Formats: sequence, structure tokens, C-alpha cells
Amino acid sequence: MIIFKPLTGEKSRKLFLSLFALSTLLPLLVQIFIVDEYLYPLIEADGSGLLGNALTYGILILFLFPLMSFLLIFRWLRSLENITNQIRDKSMELANGTKEFADQTIVVAEEFRSQATVDTRKDREENEIQSLVRSFNEIFQTAADQLAEREQLKELLANLIGVASDLTSELEFNRLFPLIIGRVTEVMEAERTSLYVIDWDRRELWTKVAEGIEKITVPLGKGISGLVADTGQLVNVADAWDLPYFDRSFDRRNNFRTRSVLCLPIRGRTGQNIGVIQVINKKKKAHFDRRDEAFLKGLASQVGIALENSLLIDELKLSFNNSITTLSAIVDARHPLTAGHSLRVTEYSLLIANELRLGENDIEVLRLAALLHDIGKIGIRDAVLLKEGHFTPEERQEMESHPAKTRWILEKFYFPRRLQAVPEVACHHHEKVDGSGYPDGMNGDDLPLGSKIIAVADVFDALTSRREYPKYDGQETMGMEPIPLMSAIALLQQQAGSHLAPEVVSAFLRCLPQALMHFRGEHFPPEYMDETLHRLAPGRLHGPPARLRP
Repeated sequence: MIIFKPLTGEKSRKLFLSLFALSTLLPLLVQIFIVDEYLYPLIEADGSGLLGNALTYGILILFLFPLMSFLLIFRWLRSLENITNQIRDKSMELANGTKEFADQTIVVAEEFRSQATVDTRKDREENEIQSLVRSFNEIFQTAADQLAEREQLKELLANLIGVASDLTSELEFNRLFPLIIGRVTEVMEAERTSLYVIDWDRRELWTKVAEGIEKITVPLGKGISGLVADTGQLVNVADAWDLPYFDRSFDRRNNFRTRSVLCLPIRGRTGQNIGVIQVINKKKKAHFDRRDEAFLKGLASQVGIALENSLLIDELKLSFNNSITTLSAIVDARHPLTAGHSLRVTEYSLLIANELRLGENDIEVLRLAALLHDIGKIGIRDAVLLKEGHFTPEERQEMESHPAKTRWILEKFYFPRRLQAVPEVACHHHEKVDGSGYPDGMNGDDLPLGSKIIAVADVFDALTSRREYPKYDGQETMGMEPIPLMSAIALLQQQAGSHLAPEVVSAFLRCLPQALMHFRGEHFPPEYMDETLHRLAPGRLHGPPARLRP
């Protein structure tokens, strides 16, 4: 029916006003009819005219009240119509996506605002129009706040997904954690971030990654990170200097000012704290907010899994390396003259690998192959292995079988795919580039580079160490003691191209001063090497000893 159509329709509004006017005037018309039919004869009978004047003024007053009511209702309808139109238009804009909730405000005309009245129970009274406008404005503001929060949550989720992708895409932990910490600093708009690992046995924590500073160690329970590690409680402070347990000495030493800090624990699968992540100095705000806390908490669980895996893998690597080193030492220990031989060959080989700029994986293969290159000697009889002097042809044949035994033993090991070349590299350390070596008679083109490197390191250590057999240079027999360094260098150069790979010999001679300095006083007596070292690298004795491991 038409009376139920919206009041904002032009026809409906006119109909409503017409009906309102009729309903207001109808009682007045009835009164006029009564006056005309019944009172008017009495008025004519009154000769003074007072009754007629009173009746006229009364009718005028009766007309005034309906007129004022009509005007008031008309104004309220106009205001309500205006507000309704605003609500409709703004809702359409929102539905079409042309505006955001935060841009919406409904305005009420000034004449419909209530006057402010002070009351002990409320600050301001409002009429129905103002109440309606306030309600809709609150709806718009609430919607705007919720949309803003939703956008922040979407951004937070996107950042967490991005970091999680980094966590799963990078398998090398030494690259993974600096990458993650850098992303945290960027996303949280901070100056620096640190990742600590807790050592419960030593009651301390140390930085696995620390942006802008060197590796540091903190006692458990001391400072912000130490307290978080010990208690497992999150700390979010606007100014760290306000905390009584904050150590300002680090700031003073490094000309740094720590202000806002967000620090929380990282837990492992068992729930024990295994680390701490600490973010320092929010750039655009005075402190880290709840959104920052939510992001870091969401990230901490993922970092905790990666950190725990990293620690477990480090333990496995340590256990594996100790096992390999022990096996190598067992082989060397079978003969007192070869004690430390495999370790020295490994150090020389790593020096050459660094000089030749080998890749990380190739260096690891070389390291393991060098440590285990003589493990096949376990299968050699003591009568042959420990014999002094020259071998018989049968004894030499048995001795020369140890590289093949090395390969056979190492093939029983389980090496991961990236290290599966270890048995072959270790086996061929007695091959010669001219093809006259053993066990397979391979030439230089077919030999792995790692085998060529071990061959040079092995020959140099044999020449510069006491052995149970006499040394010779092809023409002269030199005895069992270490030969002079310059003679050893000359022999390496002489055999380059026939026995040894020339490029490997050249690389070793370039880094020989580092090797001599590393073993000076340990394997090489100063009187044995100092003169040669002065000739190779003048002034090198006054420098710090070299570290050979990569």
C-alpha cells in the first residue's frame, strides 16, 4: 500500500503532509460548524459584541496551534529525509568501493541540535535526530576500525608467510638465521635484532646472530635477554634505561643508545627455552605495540623449530666429525712415526683448496677424504706397515693395496649425496698425473682435483717428517729423517707434471708460509724452518700464526 512506501519518496511525503494537515484541521472545522450552528445565534443576541470578539480570537488561536505543529513536523521530516539520503548515498559509495568507512560522517543541520545542558549524570542531552546520527557515525567508525585491523592482520599474516617461506626454502642454517633476523628488523621497522642460543650447562646465552655487533655472551638471568631466557617472560619496554637490571655499559662502549626493546623466549618442542629473540629501537614509534608482539610471537614458534633443528644438526656434525677424526687417529697411531700425519695432510689440503677457491661442498669432500685417505692401512699387516727399510716386491704389493682398501671401507659408510665422492677422492691419492700411479693407473685428466690436492699434501708431509723408510729424489738416497725444506720444495717442483699436478704444486707453494707458521714449534722445530721461511716470506715470523681451516 502507498502509505507504507518510504517517506523519502516525493509523492509519499506530500501525501503524508496532506493527511497530517487534514487530521489537524478537521477538529477545528467541526468546532467552526458547531459555533456557526449553535453559538452564532447567541452572539447576534449579544448587543455588546464582546462575545463575538472573544470567539474570533479563540478561533485564530486554534488555527495557530495546528499551523505551528505542521511547520515543526515539516522541518523534522526535512531533516530526517536529509539524513536518510546521506545514509543511502554513503552506503552506495561503500558498496561500490568508491570510499572507505573512515571517510564517512553524517552531518545534522544546526537547527536540529539540542542546546547543551550540564547535568551531574551526563555531559550532553540529545534529541532523536542527533541520537540517530550519532548511532550511524559510531557504526561507520566501528566498521572503519575493524577494516583497518583486518588490513593489519592481513599484512601481519603476509609477513609471517614470507618469513615461513624463507625458513623452509633455505636449508643452510648459517645463511638462514641472518636472513630471518634481517627480515624481522625490516618488517618491525627496528634498528637491529639479535638471536641468542641458551647454554643451560654453562648457564649463559650467546648470540647466534647479532646485527651490528660482534658475538657476545650473557650470563643467564642478567640483562633483558638473560632475564627473558631464565624466566620465559616477554619484555616490552619503551626505554631500556628505565629498567634497573639493564646494563648500560654496552651502550657506552659502542656509542649506542638502547631505547625501546621487545624481547621474548624461543621454545623447543619440549617447551624448554632454547633461545631468545630481541628487537631494539622501533624507528617510527616510541615503543613496540601489540601488533609487533603478535608478529614476533608467531615467528618465534617457527624460528624455534629451525633453531632446534640447527642445534641437533650441529650435534650430529660434531659427533660425526669426532668419529672421523678418531678413526683417522687410530690409523695413524698404528705407527708412532705417522702420528698426526692425516691431520697435517688435511690442513695442507684445505690451504690448497682455499688458494684454488674451491666451493664449500668440494672443500668438505676434500676434508673428509684427507682425514680418511689412509684408513685402508687398517688392513695391512704390522710386519709390512711397521717394517723399516725397503719392501720386497710382495710387501710393496700389499702396501700399495691400502688405497683400494680405503675405497672399500669408505664405501661402507653412508655419506649424504653431496659427500658421495669421498671414497673415490680418498682412494686415488697415490695416482700420478702421468698414469703410473696406483691403484687404478689413472692419469691427470681423469683424476679428481681433490685427489691431486691430497697427493701434494701427502708427499710434502712424508718428505718433511721422519719415516721408517729412506727418502730419495730419484738419484740420491737421503735417509729417514726430514729432508731440508728447500730440498722438499725442489722435489715438489721436480715432480710437477709427472707425479703431481703442476697447478696444485704452485698453489701449495704460494700458501706454504702459512702452513709453516701454523706448525712452527709443533711439528716443525724453529731451527728447521725459520731460514726457509725468511727466504719465502721475509718478516712473516713477526705476524700472527695462520688459521688453516676454512
